[in-house]
Amino acid sequence: MQTLQSFIGEQRFGEAVQNFKSRRDFAGLAAFLADTLASDDMPTATQAKAYNELGLAELQLEKPAEAARAFHAAIERNPQSVNPRFNLANLALYARNYIRGLELFRKILEIDPAHAGALHHAGLCCAMQDRFEEALPYFERSAEAAPGVMGPDFWAGECLVRLGNFERALPHFRRALEIMPDHTESIRGLAICLYETREYTEALTACDTLIARGGGAEYLALRVKGDVLLALGQGEKAALCHLGMAELDFDAREYLHLRSRDLAEQGSDQAEIYAKTIADHLRGMDADFLELLPEQQ
Repeated sequence: MQTLQSFIGEQRFGEAVQNFKSRRDFAGLAAFLADTLASDDMPTATQAKAYNELGLAELQLEKPAEAARAFHAAIERNPQSVNPRFNLANLALYARNYIRGLELFRKILEIDPAHAGALHHAGLCCAMQDRFEEALPYFERSAEAAPGVMGPDFWAGECLVRLGNFERALPHFRRALEIMPDHTESIRGLAICLYETREYTEALTACDTLIARGGGAEYLALRVKGDVLLALGQGEKAALCHLGMAELDFDAREYLHLRSRDLAEQGSDQAEIYAKTIADHLRGMDADFLELLPEQQ
């Protein structure tokens, strides 16, 4: 049972820690915590909190090894404390030690099965190893535990795209965009799923949004938009759209040739106009490029 004296002591300790944090004096905070922990009269529970704070201060000082030792010390003093376990697991995740990170996040979930952060980060550890089927339940459970957070729904959608389940991925991307409407990666995922589920009108809108926004998402948006236009029987517009990829990346020409060949092999009624438009414009693009070269002496 906590005494009034210990309560007041813990309150003062917390105020001192917050004072250092508000001034972003993490070196001073680390020194204060080390001195405080050297005393023998601190309750075990407060020691656990102090070691956790020490670990966070060491992270701010870019000392991950020292931080890890502090988090381990916090766990030793209070094995049921989730915060130092979460911080220690995040160290492994950020170091790309995904196997170790997953092990540590799973230990947290044994203590708190609904811990949204541990669920999300366990999913990340799996996804970063291309273990998408294993990652998916973690993201779905995290989305349920933290319905106002965008990340779990986005990653659930990403996993389902990788697994080829576009219809099931759609609501995840929609929910992610309800939370964060400008999230480019979710718009990209939405565009792919809308194309794959033949919701072409909305797919075009998503692609146009990405193209207008810029910032690196245009290439995939042009590819998906061109494929949508082909599905709608607009071969010339599709070719012009795919040619935009070649303007962004020379290597995209290989995709254009392969797409043209596949259309011909499939007997598509758009194959001829697509191939002719591609050929005509590539010749023009090559001519423009050659004009920029210095004349041979």
